[in-house]
Amino acid sequence: MKNTLRTVLTFVLIIIISLASLSLAGCSSSKKETIYLFNYGDYIDPQVYDLFEEQYGIKVVYDEYAAPEDMYAKFTSGASEYDLICTSDYMLEKLIKEDLLSEIDFNNIENFSNISQNQLDASKSFDPDLKYTVPHFWGTLGILYNTEKVKAADVKSWDCVFEGKYKDRIIMPNSERDSFFVALTQLGYDANTTNKDQLEAAAQLLKEQKKDVQAYLLDEAARVKIESGNADIAVIYNGEAYLAFENNDKLDFVIPEEGTCIWLDAFAIPKEAKNKEAAEKFLNFLCSEEIAAINFEYIYYSTPNQAVLDSLDEEVRSETAIFPEESVFEKATVLKYLGTEAEQLYSKLWKNVKS
Repeated sequence: MKNTLRTVLTFVLIIIISLASLSLAGCSSSKKETIYLFNYGDYIDPQVYDLFEEQYGIKVVYDEYAAPEDMYAKFTSGASEYDLICTSDYMLEKLIKEDLLSEIDFNNIENFSNISQNQLDASKSFDPDLKYTVPHFWGTLGILYNTEKVKAADVKSWDCVFEGKYKDRIIMPNSERDSFFVALTQLGYDANTTNKDQLEAAAQLLKEQKKDVQAYLLDEAARVKIESGNADIAVIYNGEAYLAFENNDKLDFVIPEEGTCIWLDAFAIPKEAKNKEAAEKFLNFLCSEEIAAINFEYIYYSTPNQAVLDSLDEEVRSETAIFPEESVFEKATVLKYLGTEAEQLYSKLWKNVKS
């Protein structure tokens, strides 16, 4: 996949950079604009920022966070001002309901037409009128495991991270909603439940599991633990699993039979953004086929960009760690914003689990 895409993208980049240089030559005396971006760590290829600045003369200053709850705490504290944020489905729904986002002028994002209809339909779960968000990536939550240390039959169920067989060899997500998803699903409860008894039962299960958990980690930190052989099982996002395959051919990724969480990440513009026009330029840039392809190759999560999807060969499209089989969607859940009371209960119970 890399060889095929890289050849095309290198050629495209040369063209983009050349055009950008010519464009900026006539306006080098103008003051450079800046936009401020708040995003998950390492979630855009760094060269994209440089390409955007070269083409438009607008600098991107970015800040990173680990989990959606961390983003919300800093975003609403007033400590920093952002022109763009990228976060997950249920948190975007919360921001929309709290009237913290600005409606996007999609007339300024002509490349939005590249977004697949499937992703637009999925986005309606948190942005019903499709006014506030632009899809970035989507994917699944599953189990990355070492095939030399763990039996394939064991990881067919979420029970494998609770039964105690792999004590001290398990990595759980350092994310309250993801960890609670696993526990609630294992108990047979709705992952979006607000029932106090069910949530307390899930918290108790996670607390009992804690003695078997080596660490609570996300993204690259979790992946590296498995790649290096320092852990054998990690509850992880699918894109990280695919990256792990490149560094260790003894690994595999599976979605347990009880089902998975389908997550959707998207960009939004805060209501208090200082440079909305430049933010929309950046969104349009991200939605172009060339830039979306660069990000796809860098991230390896499932792209919402139909133009990129149409350009992929069958070998890439058949990678189920990136593009899950249709049967996966039959037992899939999208996490919802559950309201202030439930959110506070989740937070309280999660702190109790981690303490």
